[in-house]
Amino acid sequence: MTILLQHLNFKNRLMPFLFTLFLAGCTTTFFGGGLTNLLKSDANASSDFYMNKVYQTQDKQDQQTYKLLAARVLLTENKIPQAQALLAELIDLNEEQLLDKSIIEANISALKQQNTLADSQLKKINLSLLSKSQMARYYSVVARIAENRYDAIEAVKARIKMGQLLTDVQRKQANIDRTWNLLRNTNRGVINNTNASGNIELGGWLALTRTYNENLNNPAVLSQAIQQWKASYPNHSAAYLFPTELQSLFNFQQTNLSQVALLLPLSGNAQLIGNTVKAGFDAVKDDKMANVQVFDSMVAPMDTVFEQVKQAGIRSVVGPLLKQNVDVILNNASLVQGLDVLALNSTSNERAIGQLCYYGLSPEDEAESAANKMWKDGVRNPLVFVPQSDLGQRTASAYNIRWQQLAATDANIKFYNQPADIAYALQEGAEAAYIIAMSEQLAEIKTNIDNSGRNIKLYASSRSNSANNGPEYRLLMEGLKFSDLPFFKDTTSTQYKRIESLTKGDYSLMRLYAMGSDAWLLINHFNELRQVPGYNIDGLTGKLSAGSNCNIERDMTWFQYQNGGIVPLN
Repeated sequence: MTILLQHLNFKNRLMPFLFTLFLAGCTTTFFGGGLTNLLKSDANASSDFYMNKVYQTQDKQDQQTYKLLAARVLLTENKIPQAQALLAELIDLNEEQLLDKSIIEANISALKQQNTLADSQLKKINLSLLSKSQMARYYSVVARIAENRYDAIEAVKARIKMGQLLTDVQRKQANIDRTWNLLRNTNRGVINNTNASGNIELGGWLALTRTYNENLNNPAVLSQAIQQWKASYPNHSAAYLFPTELQSLFNFQQTNLSQVALLLPLSGNAQLIGNTVKAGFDAVKDDKMANVQVFDSMVAPMDTVFEQVKQAGIRSVVGPLLKQNVDVILNNASLVQGLDVLALNSTSNERAIGQLCYYGLSPEDEAESAANKMWKDGVRNPLVFVPQSDLGQRTASAYNIRWQQLAATDANIKFYNQPADIAYALQEGAEAAYIIAMSEQLAEIKTNIDNSGRNIKLYASSRSNSANNGPEYRLLMEGLKFSDLPFFKDTTSTQYKRIESLTKGDYSLMRLYAMGSDAWLLINHFNELRQVPGYNIDGLTGKLSAGSNCNIERDMTWFQYQNGGIVPLN
C-alpha cells in the first residue's frame, strides 16, 4: 500500500512537468516551428499587447511574428508611421512572414492613397498560400483601393468576398456596416444603373439600397419596405446581420408634435441672443397650429425649469441655449427623462443621452466641411491655422479627425497668437491653408501672404465673413474660399431682406435668427432625424442631419471672393 501511494504521488508530481513538455512540443509541432502560424489567424489583441510580447520573447523569429501582428493592428488604430517603422526593423523573414508582410505593405499603400503601388503589391501575392483570415485582409485592401477611386460597386464586391471569409460575428457586422455605408452614400444613378450580373449577394444589396433611397423621405413607409426586403432576401448576409444604423427603423414612430417648451435666456446679458433665436423660431411656427410655451432660462435653475415643463404636460423641448445650462443636463440626465430635447448648444462634456440631440452653430461643422472641401479640391498637404483658444482647440480637433478619415494621416495643425505667426509658419511650404480668424486678422494674414509671393489656396470659416467687409476687403481677399450659411446665397430674396431688416444687417444676429428658424424644423422631425440614417432637412443654416451622439451636423455652403464680389460655389 505504501509503495502504491508513493508511486501515485510521484506520478502526480511528474504530470505537470510532462504537461509543460507536451505543450512546448505542441507549440512547435502545431505552429510549424515557433509562432509563425499565428499570422494565418486574426489579430484580436491591441498593438501594445503584441509589442509587449516582442520584449518578453527571446526567440528572434517569434519577435518578428509579433512585430508583424503589432504592425497589422497599428493600421487599424490609424498609426501608419509606427507600423512602417516596425516593418523596417524586420530582417531575414521566413516565407510565411514575408507573405503576411506583403499584405500589410499593400494595406499601407492603400491607406496612403498610393493605389497603383497597392495594386502592384497585391498582384505579387500568391493567393493559394493565403489562409481564410489572410484572404479576408487581402480583399479588405482591394476594397480600400476601390473606395480611394470612388468606385463603390467594386468596393462592395470586394467586401462581399471578404464577408464570406470572416468567421466571427463582430467582424462580419463591421463589414456589413461598412458595405451599407458605402452604398447609402453612393450616387443614386450609380445604384439604379448597376446590374448585379448574377451576383445574388450584390443584387440583394442593390435592392436594399434602392428601397432605402425611394422611401427615405417617408420614414413610416420606409420601415415597412425594409421589412419586406428582409422577407424577400431571407438568406442574404444583411438579413442575418442587419446594418446597425437601419435597426432603429423597425421601431420607428413618426414625430407627433402637440406642445413645445422653448427654453431661452430672455433677460440679463444674453437677452439679445435669446430674443433673436426666439424671433426666428416664432417666424416659422406662426404658420403652424402648435402650442409653444416659453421659459426664461435666466430666472430659475434648470432643474426647476424642467420640472415646470413636465408639470405642464409638455414632452418636446427646444433649449437650453447657454453652455452652462446644457452641462446641467449632462450632469443630471434624469432631468430630461421622458422628454424629447433639442439642446441649442453642446459642450466638451457632450455624450449620448436617449432622446437628447445637440444643435448649434458650432465650429466643428465648419472644420469638417473645410476638410471635405479641401480634399475634394485636390489638397493633400494642408496647413491649418487656429487661434490659441478653446475655439482653436475645438476646430483643430474636428478638422484633424475628419482629415484622418480622408487621408489616413494627421493634418498639420498650427496654433497662433498673432497673425505674424502664420506668415512665419508658411515658410515651411504648403499648397493650401485653412485659417480661423476674424476679418481684420485675415486681412493682415492675406496681405503678408501676398507680399511673400507665395501662391497657395486659402480657405477660411464664417468667422471672417462680416457685414463690415467692404469692396476694398473683398478685392484683397480675391480667390479665398470660405464657408457660411446657405441662407447668404441669395441676398436679394424677400426672406433675406426681411431678416436683414430685423437684425439691422448684423451677420452674427442673422445667423442666430436662422438657427431659431431651423430649431423649429428640427423639433418637428425629431424622430425622423434620430431613427432614420441619412434623413436630412434643408434649413437656413445648412443641410441638417443627425451625427454621432445625435449632434445635428450642418452641410455648409462654400463661397469665394471673385472680382470684388462673393460667389457661391455649391
